[in-house]
Amino acid sequence: MVICLVLLNSCSSIQKLQVSQDKLPWKASGEILLEDDFSEDTTGWEIVNNVYELKGYSSEGYLISINHKGGRSISTTGLQFSNIKIQVETQKLTGSNDSYLGIVCRYQDNQNYYRFFVTPDGYTGIVKVVNGESSTLPDGKTSYNHDVIQDDGTNLLEVSCVGNTLSLSVNGKLAVSAYDDQLTRGDVGVFAETGQDGAGSFIFNQFIVTKP
Repeated sequence: MVICLVLLNSCSSIQKLQVSQDKLPWKASGEILLEDDFSEDTTGWEIVNNVYELKGYSSEGYLISINHKGGRSISTTGLQFSNIKIQVETQKLTGSNDSYLGIVCRYQDNQNYYRFFVTPDGYTGIVKVVNGESSTLPDGKTSYNHDVIQDDGTNLLEVSCVGNTLSLSVNGKLAVSAYDDQLTRGDVGVFAETGQDGAGSFIFNQFIVTKP
């Protein structure tokens, strides 16, 4: 137990020492800070295969497969960012529409981050997680969105985490926005979550992080 705590504290300290990629003085507004089509399996994303989940590179993109109901899986880049824009293509491969997939930003650990999601049955939302407690922004509700390509359709998600302004666009149209200043920096990545109808598999492609 002591060793685990030491390791966790060490990782947290290293994270705090990392410079946000968007703060590097030679990075200009509009410049791509990170781009990945997942065609090479050496770009640092997690590769996991156990009874609970499968995460890794595939011929179609980055794959997250969750083997049980009510599960959530997150994969991040290992870098730090403060103010950024993120986009990724998402698709549900298998499973029910009772699932969520999308982007995380300002990820400090699995107890503190923002996640931006779309569901295969057409809902969108922003969730803040602080000290393990989740709240939906801005008003505690998700919203139905006609711009979502439902079922196993591919959706382009675009997220903005700039200052205290958070927003999610789907297929080029603004879906939801909120204001929150509790989390100011952290990692970025993708996530998938299954509901109560069982397992599911999801694919992510063309992950791009841009300085606003």
